[in-house]
This record gives sequence, structure tokens and C-alpha cells, in this order.
Amino acid sequence: MVYASSARPASEIARCLDSRLSRVHVLKNNGVTDLTIGSSSNSSYFISLTPSGHGSVIKVVRGTGDDPPEEELRFAIARCTT
Repeated sequence: MVYASSARPASEIARCLDSRLSRVHVLKNNGVTDLTIGSSSNSSYFISLTPSGHGSVIKVVRGTGDDPPEEELRFAIARCTT
């Protein structure tokens, strides 16, 4: 599990990740944006984007799949949160 913070709003981060990664499924619930990365039956990563006073808090949890590779996901998160 990884936590990070960003000055960018959750909606911008979600759009950016959706444009950089394949098989991104987005669900919004009570202000939190949840992204599932990978196939719907075998998700590789679960990302929660929670609004904060100065942007967003990002929580990343690894699932059971391996697509995309961890390096690709880390690169996309770095690009989309700065």
C-alpha cells in the first residue's frame, strides 16, 4: 500500500490516469474517486483519490493481477500527480 498527496484535484488525476493507462474503471462515491486498474475480474491496482484541503490524497493498493507492470503505474502516477 502506498499513500501520496498532490496539489491537483482528484478529477484531474483520474482523467490523467485514464488517458495514460488501459482498463481504468472509475467510480465516484461520497466525494472519493475510486479507480480499478486492470481487468474487471482480476484487477491489478486499486486507487482511491480523496479530496483534501490542498488537493488530493492518493492511496494505491496492489491487487492480484500484473497488468500494467508496476513501473508503468508508478510512472503514470508520478506524471498525473505533479
